[in-house]
Amino acid sequence: MCGMNDELQDKIAGLVERARRGELSAFAELVRRFQDMACGYAYAVLGDFHLAQDAAQEAFVEAYRKLEQLREPERFAGWLRRIVFSCSHRMTRGKAATMAPLEAAEVVASGEPGPSKAAEGKELGERVLAAVRALPESQRTAVTLFYINGYSQKEIADFLEVPVTTVNNRLHAARVQLKERMMTMVEKTIKDNAPDERFSKRVIEQLLARPRPLEIPGHPVREAWDLIRRALPDYEVIEGSEVVDRSELAVVREDLDRTYHLDDQTALRTQMTVTTLAAVRSRQAPVRLMAAGRVFRPDPEDATHLKMHHQVDGIRIEAGVNVRQLKETLERVVAASVGPTELRWTECTFGGFVQEGYEVFVKVAGTWRDIAGCGLLQPQTLRAVGFDPGRVNGVAFGIGLERLAMIRHSIDDIRKLYEPPYVAG
Repeated sequence: MCGMNDELQDKIAGLVERARRGELSAFAELVRRFQDMACGYAYAVLGDFHLAQDAAQEAFVEAYRKLEQLREPERFAGWLRRIVFSCSHRMTRGKAATMAPLEAAEVVASGEPGPSKAAEGKELGERVLAAVRALPESQRTAVTLFYINGYSQKEIADFLEVPVTTVNNRLHAARVQLKERMMTMVEKTIKDNAPDERFSKRVIEQLLARPRPLEIPGHPVREAWDLIRRALPDYEVIEGSEVVDRSELAVVREDLDRTYHLDDQTALRTQMTVTTLAAVRSRQAPVRLMAAGRVFRPDPEDATHLKMHHQVDGIRIEAGVNVRQLKETLERVVAASVGPTELRWTECTFGGFVQEGYEVFVKVAGTWRDIAGCGLLQPQTLRAVGFDPGRVNGVAFGIGLERLAMIRHSIDDIRKLYEPPYVAG
């Protein structure tokens, strides 16, 4: 089988590998490269360009979440096609697209004038698409892919996982049926229905568009946050952007390989500490701040981990504040959110931006569950946000809200928090 040239395959494989590492910009490039092909193929299955875009968008989201399953990254195109096919057929719910006979499109080439140019153009376009839909599926697919964005026969062959000669034969057969006089209109009509530059943005937005439990009254995650706020009334609650400068991640010694990169300068925050540290820059000691929100990490999802989850981060900067006071704060939080329980403190450095750091565990039904991290801020961390470590100390804590919610409500799988009855189906 002839497919894409080696250079292009290597580029696609490289984009796949970068996307696996959390570079959303790399996946966005994959979307832009294949969006016309995905929508064209979905149209060939569904017979409706609006539904086709929905199916293609769903397919890209599914592909992103399954990237780890793609054993040969250079074969992304054919793998994506199979996902588009599945999404398209799920959307039809067993109903076949309505096909019109080819004879219905003959008027396209007749040149008969209509009463209104706009109305005539719309009608002609609909008749052209009806003629395309009337083709056998294999021919319909080849024509749509060829004309939607000028894809070469080699690119189409790679996507369909068939020989180039097969693509050529299908195109020839389609042209015979559609008649040469119609081909200019066919090309124009298909191109006019191609997805625009907003498509890739919508895909990326969809990747991150999980329900927002902090905005859902009564949701266990929202409940946990409300309990923490009541337990720490002396902390000022702030908000911050989910998109941060990558230099801010360097302050907390974040591994950039575990980050969703949006471009060369920005990324999605991996922890709420970047929000609280950014906020203290404009303040003077004493400072007590707390923030809750979504954080993003390109990790595999399982019963205890999500790519997107919620954290609470608190920071306290003042003269004399110490780890003993920090532990008392977390003990108060745990008691308020999950009730009386035993705590265990395990030493941890958290990448080096804290000293005397601890991972915090609570005992639940005889097992230890990690819920938080905390520690004394390193002197260089204080200097990075504008404080003199010779005058003040700083302590910080980060708490996983989903973890607290799971313990409080005896939930055994973190993914259930994003399913009914906690969120709408």
